[in-house]
Amino acid sequence: MKLKCVVLSVLLFGTLGCGGRDARESDAQHALASARDLEEELTDLPQAIERYGEIAAQFPRTQAAQTARSRRAMLELAQARLAGRETIPQDSTQVFYEGVVEVAPDYFAALKKLGTNYSNQLHLNTLLAAKMGMVSVKDHCLKIWAKQDSMWSRYSFRPIPSNRFWQDQLCKDALKVTQMSIAQAFRDYDRALAVINRGLAYASGKDVIAQAKVYAAYCTFWQGASSDLYRGIALANEALSYEFLSDNNRARAYHVIGLCHTYLYQDSKDVADLDKAIKALNEAVNIDEKMGDARELLKSLRQQRARIAS
Repeated sequence: MKLKCVVLSVLLFGTLGCGGRDARESDAQHALASARDLEEELTDLPQAIERYGEIAAQFPRTQAAQTARSRRAMLELAQARLAGRETIPQDSTQVFYEGVVEVAPDYFAALKKLGTNYSNQLHLNTLLAAKMGMVSVKDHCLKIWAKQDSMWSRYSFRPIPSNRFWQDQLCKDALKVTQMSIAQAFRDYDRALAVINRGLAYASGKDVIAQAKVYAAYCTFWQGASSDLYRGIALANEALSYEFLSDNNRARAYHVIGLCHTYLYQDSKDVADLDKAIKALNEAVNIDEKMGDARELLKSLRQQRARIAS
């Protein structure tokens, strides 16, 4: 009986010990999550470094303590790189922050600084490239987008407003590059589709997702296979399901659906596809009467339908 009591005591104390360790780890993880909030702004960097040191000391032999030590070491490297930021010339900002991100690839405040620089470049240069048909500027934009994507793909986004903002900003950047790539001067639909799909992988807000899916549908249509046409229709319908979609993009979505069903009709000769194309294009021009391409295609399809009926 005495032996049973000893064994039971060991089991009970062992369970309590594990429970205590679990609670301690949980407390440490909460402290760690709170410390991550200090990585939002560069001005909080010294405080973040200090806080991670406190967590490592307060919760030794926990996984959170190991993480805290690792993040403190990373931020100390960032702090050393950032020491001379007040003296850098304006035209060297990008290179400077690329150096900071190189040693601290998961430091949000530095990512924001460099990401803003990349976004500003894309905003101006994608418009210039599309308007002027400048291949060199287009190629520069694609390189900037590749840097932006590569940088943020290494960051683990958190479910907080500042992170969601950047998830949507990345999708907006992708959309700018996509619009440039499909401009009349380039019509690079393959590249555009790859870019907008990456943007959608980041996006968080429904309004951003809806607009991006319209362009993803259009680029998918240009892939040409029957499966791509059905995929284009599905993407356009998904975009239309969002209440936030603007009238302009709603018209574009219906135009894509009309295009896809037109090509399906050419292959299948199924009048149902022809009717669906006419219905979608009619919706497009009713929403936006300035859609000349949709109007011309609609006129042609109605003539075909009239010949069939007669």
